[in-house]
Amino acid sequence: MNLIRKRTILSALFLFLFFSCGIEEYYYLPKVPESNITSTLTDSARIELPPIDSYYYATNYSIFYRIYISGVTLPTIQTPGDRSSINLGLAADFNTLSRYTDASGSAVTTLNTFRSLNYYEIALDGEKIADIFSKYGGTLEILFPTSQGFYPTVSLNNGNAIRLRRSGELTSPEPSGDPFFRNTDGLNDNDNATALKNADVAGRAGIAQRFTYVSMYIVARGYNNDNFSQIYGKPTHINIFKLPDIN
Repeated sequence: MNLIRKRTILSALFLFLFFSCGIEEYYYLPKVPESNITSTLTDSARIELPPIDSYYYATNYSIFYRIYISGVTLPTIQTPGDRSSINLGLAADFNTLSRYTDASGSAVTTLNTFRSLNYYEIALDGEKIADIFSKYGGTLEILFPTSQGFYPTVSLNNGNAIRLRRSGELTSPEPSGDPFFRNTDGLNDNDNATALKNADVAGRAGIAQRFTYVSMYIVARGYNNDNFSQIYGKPTHINIFKLPDIN
């Protein structure tokens, strides 16, 4: 067998192995830079979403949240002491998620990263998540009004204000007739902060006044082309918002 024929056979064998076995694809979705988020006190945040449509497996951004019952009201929440004052669970969860939000860290984000801490994906009133938290980027404005009776909203590129809703995955959330982010008696009742009712709420007992706050993270989301499982980039903390009272 001459040298040219040997090389031809080896090349054909390599191509056969390449296409039959395949090479595992590396999936990556970028983190929203912290510099792209501007928060004001506990009532608003502006997020500049970078486009991620160049990643064919990207679908949209998602926002994960958890609500915390508290007995104090603070104008801004920035330090570990602030978070502990609001709710010890908030301080613990923030510390746990910091290893995933660290841009230089190696921790891989999965759905269980959030679900293990009872963080749920936010829902929108009358709109699809992928249309508002778009893979094409844009500017999100999140508002948590300080006036009683108002509803927290989000808008894309100065568009219509859309009411934020708690996750549709909750079993039997309280109050049953108000799925929005408002400080209601049903929401701030420590007895309702259970897996069967308000699984998205961290309780706090033994307090006189009852306030509620929500901590939010935004993360790029896509799918694994091999098995169509969900994949995520590194999350970025948005803000800790104070829920408006209903009256």
